[in-house]
Amino acid sequence: MTRPTRLRHNAFVYSSTDEYVTRAVEFLRDGLAAGEGAIVAHTRPGLAVMREALDDDARHVTFVDVSASYTRPARTLAAYHAVYAQQLARTPSLRAVADVQVGPDPREWDAWTGYEAVFNRSFAHLPAWVWCSYDANELPDRVLEGVWETHPEVVGASGCSASDHFTDPDGLLRGLLPDAAPLPGLRSIGFGADVEAFRERLARELAVAGVPAARVLEMLLAASEVATNAIEHGGGIRDVRVGQVDGRFVCEIIDRGAGFDDPTAGYLAPRQGVGAGLWVARQLTWDIEFLRAPSGFTARIRL
Repeated sequence: MTRPTRLRHNAFVYSSTDEYVTRAVEFLRDGLAAGEGAIVAHTRPGLAVMREALDDDARHVTFVDVSASYTRPARTLAAYHAVYAQQLARTPSLRAVADVQVGPDPREWDAWTGYEAVFNRSFAHLPAWVWCSYDANELPDRVLEGVWETHPEVVGASGCSASDHFTDPDGLLRGLLPDAAPLPGLRSIGFGADVEAFRERLARELAVAGVPAARVLEMLLAASEVATNAIEHGGGIRDVRVGQVDGRFVCEIIDRGAGFDDPTAGYLAPRQGVGAGLWVARQLTWDIEFLRAPSGFTARIRL
């Protein structure tokens, strides 16, 4: 059996626990027999079922509890990056079955479709074969429809086959970006003399909005990274706008530059320090959108 040298990213939509367990166990055991690493990512009940089904082989498998991992797309990517790196330090390649968890809020579903699109770029260089498993009985139709667009291959009754609906990840991500028109409810607070003055202004706004102290620190760190990036690469900061939108605190940092066209900026793990600032900023916040707006190139940060 040929080991993977680059990422294979498959969608595995299952209709019952028995179907999930049967297919996942067979997939992982084939990899173990070939000397590959094996990872199961699921909630605690799902992990318990897989441990029992794998029996003695379970001692060769890394089990990852994802109960608290699917909180923010960037944080989920970072968590898997760490797990895969640890596994590949021990084995030349790996197989993983990762059960995708999506919350009930429809406003967040597109973000998780975007997460799967980014996955193709984020782990493209790794010798990994990943099945992203989806429970057809639990997940909304809109989420399941996006599955076919974000996975190059799908797992069917007769094995893996190419997805007829797979979409270029960058194109899909650009399509998910919102209208660049100004958000209602935001107001200008200006930038100030420097990043320190900006942080002080932003901290006051966060306090007035009643944001918990731990989240205040996360926004301050993330916004400082984005502001520093705008100063160094965006020709300086034109304005800062803040406010509450759909239950989330939003901070827009508008710079004077031409901007960039990379929908995965900040999602890809930094190499040799490049991209570390936006990588950190994305993990600390719910989402960051980079938009060419009428007022200037805008980083829209949602906490």
